[in-house]
Amino acid sequence: MCRITLFNQYLTILALILCGSSSLLAQDQNLDWWDQLHNYPNAAGKIRDRYKNISPGFMGPNALPVPILFDGAIDNELWFQAGGEFHRGAGDRTNNFVLRANIPLAEGKVALFLNSVPRETWQVTTEVRDERRMVAFDGKGRNTGDITYGFIFRVFDEEKNGFNLAGLAQAKTTTGGALDNARFSNASMFAWQAHFSKSLGWKNAGIWKLKAMLGFITWQTNKNSLPNGSNQVQNDALSYGIGLSYHRKKFHIASDVSGYHGYIGNRDYPLFWRSMAEFRWKGFGMNINYHYGLKTWDWNTYGFGIRYYMKPTKD
Repeated sequence: MCRITLFNQYLTILALILCGSSSLLAQDQNLDWWDQLHNYPNAAGKIRDRYKNISPGFMGPNALPVPILFDGAIDNELWFQAGGEFHRGAGDRTNNFVLRANIPLAEGKVALFLNSVPRETWQVTTEVRDERRMVAFDGKGRNTGDITYGFIFRVFDEEKNGFNLAGLAQAKTTTGGALDNARFSNASMFAWQAHFSKSLGWKNAGIWKLKAMLGFITWQTNKNSLPNGSNQVQNDALSYGIGLSYHRKKFHIASDVSGYHGYIGNRDYPLFWRSMAEFRWKGFGMNINYHYGLKTWDWNTYGFGIRYYMKPTKD
């Protein structure tokens, strides 16, 4: 009973943090320029949101993210993280806050993770504004973002089976705003994946791990006959990734190449090279990360975070 009460307290605190940002009200604006530019309403009807291409290559960098590549093992530490990200390239300059959390539900068996973008500010070029059919005439604005959550559960353990294998079930909420500016999709996104890892050596110099993932992602699209649009109401994609990680005492680094490939073909095949490093000091962890877009997304992402471990393990 105490564990349940404590867990409920953690969830309550987390919910207040993740949902604490106030929603931003859209301002009335003259859209005559937009109507003329995009042949509204003759091109695709009277609902302006249906003119958007809900595809990673036609939206902001946080709209349809590539899932994280886990190392196949369950993270048994309870931690919360706050940080920021800076996305540059493809005519889009986006800055956003990031909140993350890992909540073990059963030690070594199941964990819940959460990722939130509580606030995002952005500025795009006129060419990008028109290509994405955004309604912000000046090409800039700010909005709230989505919350992504998922459960990762152990299938095989390396100590018993020679390798780690974990299953992942992940979903994205529709809390993100500004579909009219192609920032978030205003629709759910689901992922089911298998995550694998294998230690390459247990030595005093540190632990190297080979890790990989393979799975399936699906999300709702806008069915329309516009250029780069979709003739389906749902897109499905194969997700994949492979990488290495290294851990020694207070220091951890990881690098991977991960992405997914949708079947519609309208810039729905993002691929990233992602790297991160973390240094731990007592109950805190400080990390930096860098993401380089290889396909669909041509921008680079720089990020940082400060993580607080509720019950830090001994080195």
